[in-house]
Amino acid sequence: MDEPKVWLGDDGIVRVDFGGIGVVTLEHVKAELAARRRIHSMPQVTLVRLPGVWRVDVQAAAFMSSLESVSMTIASALVTDSSLGNLAVRVFDLYHRPPFPWRVFANDDDAVEWLRQYLPQR
Repeated sequence: MDEPKVWLGDDGIVRVDFGGIGVVTLEHVKAELAARRRIHSMPQVTLVRLPGVWRVDVQAAAFMSSLESVSMTIASALVTDSSLGNLAVRVFDLYHRPPFPWRVFANDDDAVEWLRQYLPQR
C-alpha cells in the first residue's frame, strides 16, 4: 500500500498528499491519521491534496467522519484538479459531511489563504 505523505508546513498547516493513490481506502486514512498524530496530538488545520484520486471507499469515508478522525481536525481544505476528484468529494460531502469547516479548492495557494483563519494564534 502506498501511504499518503504527511508533513507539517512552516506555516503551521499539516499537509497530506494522497497523490498517486487513485482509490482512498480505510488503510490509507488510518495511516494518514497515525502520521498526523506523530506530528502533534492536538487538533490540526489540514491541507489535503488529492491529485489522481477518483474515489473514496465507503469504509474510508465513514472513518473520516468518525469521532476518532474529526477530533483531530480544526479545519480542512481539499485540493483536487480533476472532475473525478471533485465528484468524489461531492459524494463524500453528501453522505459523510464532517462537523468542522472544510472547502474544496483547485490550488494550494487559495486553500492556504482560506485555512489561515483557522490557525491557532502563536
